[in-house]
Amino acid sequence: MKSAGCLSALILTATLSTTINAVDLSAKDATLTSDATRLSSSLNLPSLGDSSSGIISRQQEYELGRTWLKALRNQTPMVSDPQLKDYLEGLVYRLAAASDVQDHRLMPLVIDSPALNAFAAPGGIIGVNTGLFINAKTEAQFAAVLAHELAHLSQRHYARNVEEARNNSIPNAAAILGSILVMATAGGEAGTAALTSAVAGMQSARLRFSRQFEREADNLGITTLAKAGFDPQAMPEIFEQMNKASLYGSRPPEFLLTHPVTENRIASSRARADQMSVQQLSTTTGSLDYQLMRVRAAALGSSNPNEMARQLQKQLTTSPASATVRYGLALTSLRTRNYPAAEAQLTWLRQRYPANQHLIITEALLAAETGKAEEGLTQIEKALKSHPNDYPLMAAQAEILLQQQNYADARQTLQKLSRLRPEDPDIWFELAEVQGLAGDIIGLHQSRAEYFFLNGNTDEAIKHLQYAVTMAEGSFALKAKLQQKLNDVHKYRQKISNS
Repeated sequence: MKSAGCLSALILTATLSTTINAVDLSAKDATLTSDATRLSSSLNLPSLGDSSSGIISRQQEYELGRTWLKALRNQTPMVSDPQLKDYLEGLVYRLAAASDVQDHRLMPLVIDSPALNAFAAPGGIIGVNTGLFINAKTEAQFAAVLAHELAHLSQRHYARNVEEARNNSIPNAAAILGSILVMATAGGEAGTAALTSAVAGMQSARLRFSRQFEREADNLGITTLAKAGFDPQAMPEIFEQMNKASLYGSRPPEFLLTHPVTENRIASSRARADQMSVQQLSTTTGSLDYQLMRVRAAALGSSNPNEMARQLQKQLTTSPASATVRYGLALTSLRTRNYPAAEAQLTWLRQRYPANQHLIITEALLAAETGKAEEGLTQIEKALKSHPNDYPLMAAQAEILLQQQNYADARQTLQKLSRLRPEDPDIWFELAEVQGLAGDIIGLHQSRAEYFFLNGNTDEAIKHLQYAVTMAEGSFALKAKLQQKLNDVHKYRQKISNS
């Protein structure tokens, strides 16, 4: 069996168990639109300008999206795994370089949800559920969804929605983002109905306009896909997969409820893909890394790693050469502390893929778990010489140092990561924990303040900054820096309150 299909049994189960109910909007539009509007008000999203200002500026879009991002993080479970995050970021930037996106201040996010969904929002936010990893069989299919969402950003569809809404007295952009947040936090039925009501206004003209946006995103996404080196046929393929998934019951994948796919749309996307294919660009269906991240998403999200390991062991009897099955076994064995089984799979994998970074990291972490931390650190340090400042490698280094109770060096590694990734709340969370263990209490409060601010909790951010300022009495420079940050957070909270 080919590597791309080795998880078919698991994926079918995930597809059937994580799709959501289709909804009848007719009786619920008014209530849910009102819910979305109330939610958007509670988020205190910044203003997008008055009706005479024309289309909103890119900076206004950016500020709105980044404020919304804080609320999203506060209410939605996120994946903190460095390897999944880093993989998604690399792929998004690869696609963005081949797209029409002009503002490359992008923020890819991995949402901890098995539902098949992805979304784009102002401010360069690209959200991907772990369910998309599990359900997209090839990297090209996964990339096709991302390319489609990048097209929404490059064509500024949210800004154009706002302008059209003003002209037709349709709910404003804050309500639109509020309804997206309902979907991300409350689930399919409430969020989908609110989003459809807010964005489309339940008016036929707006619905046609929305379909126009989808066609535009399909066409540009397919072009981006091919330019980035992926098979353009992956776009109609993933659409067809989603449609087939909906045939198993009345609950289609969540993505289809915000991006309706019809037979005509599939045919149009296939025709566009054919046009790109005749150009004979050098394209591929994807990489081993994607397949590893696919099984990683499934393994990390599994509530029963023992059962998953048993299923993978069965697959191994029919697919002994499958790297993804063996990697999944290594991960599940590591989670269940079956270290000999994990070591056996990693030995097989490393013999065949000695330079694969995901395997190097897993082997190093296994070494640390089995009392060979120095050996694991040596592996990480060797890899860092070839890939300096690499996020997953540095995160693994900090994890092993923490296991060794080497808090000073772990803090140093995480401090460097916080400078490289200042908008990543996961780094600040880990740094705060290590600073506390290292006895750096001022640093702990400072890092916690950054964590809470990025997660939209300004009250907690202010509280921790006040603690830090009080404790920094003996250092004028540090106190001045902390006081400036405290003033900035106060100003941000006031700006949001006045919006």
